[in-house]
Amino acid sequence: MADGGQTIVLTSDTRADINRTRTEQVWEIVITSTFDADDTTDTTLALPLNGILRHITFYVPDTTNSITKQLQINDNSDYNVFDTGELANVDAATTYNYEVDLPLSGTNDIVVGISGAAGGTTTAMVVTLRGI
Repeated sequence: MADGGQTIVLTSDTRADINRTRTEQVWEIVITSTFDADDTTDTTLALPLNGILRHITFYVPDTTNSITKQLQINDNSDYNVFDTGELANVDAATTYNYEVDLPLSGTNDIVVGISGAAGGTTTAMVVTLRGI
């Protein structure tokens, strides 16, 4: 399979639950980005956000090839407001945690990138966003 097999999907979104209970003001969004063994193109999810992003968790699995992974968030004016930089491959799956204070509104782009073909298996990276 050639480039073009990569996907990015909204896995879960708790923001709809906030309307039921006003005592719970925290929201969580989980995004899964999947790359086939030979994909090298970034995935982008346009996501409407209105609030303050406080915590980002980025799960990256070990890959067959020594490639880098990267997460970026671009605001509604396409300015880069968060960037992990290129994260080197380690010999085991790794979860990176970031404490941030980013006010966001409108449609924001969540970009998950991979520097080269992952190798022998499908690679799934998971981004969890938590905010108020």
